[in-house]
Amino acid sequence: MSLIVEPLIAAGKDGVYMTCSDSQIRLVFAILAAYIADYPEQCLVAAIHENSCPICTVLPDDRGNPGCAPTRNPSTILKALRSSETGMPSSAFKNLHLRPIPQPFWATLPHMNIFECFTPDLLHQLHKGVFKDHMVKWCIKTAGKGGAQEVDEQFKCLPDHPALRHFKKGISTISQWTGHEHKEM
Repeated sequence: MSLIVEPLIAAGKDGVYMTCSDSQIRLVFAILAAYIADYPEQCLVAAIHENSCPICTVLPDDRGNPGCAPTRNPSTILKALRSSETGMPSSAFKNLHLRPIPQPFWATLPHMNIFECFTPDLLHQLHKGVFKDHMVKWCIKTAGKGGAQEVDEQFKCLPDHPALRHFKKGISTISQWTGHEHKEM
């Protein structure tokens, strides 16, 4: 990836003359503004373990809870990654749930924060993250004792419709979800 984005280093630092849509020639400082990837690749690029948020420093067990966590800081991450190269990872390396990777491709790119470039991954972050991991757990908790059975009963009671999947046994017994099942739920 470093080879692919290498031209952006000089273009971001020194600028490149480009002809704009109004036929004027302008000095443009090109940057990497968006990085589209699924959640596992975002975690790899962010140098974090897959149970962590690639954008902010929220603890894995606190994801989905109300409140805000500070966004990841590229210089802090790079400093912690360098500490892991010595064989003695810093406390920041452990606290930020990092995994050791060699020099990240984004480390030398000017005027950018890779953690602000990630776009949402619909399967992992919306269907699975928000809906299944957050909303369904919230519904089960709200239903009280026997909440999973109550949610299952509600799904079983839904009338059949040709355009919708009917979960005849409810949803709590499904162990492996596909993206299609997330959408249908």
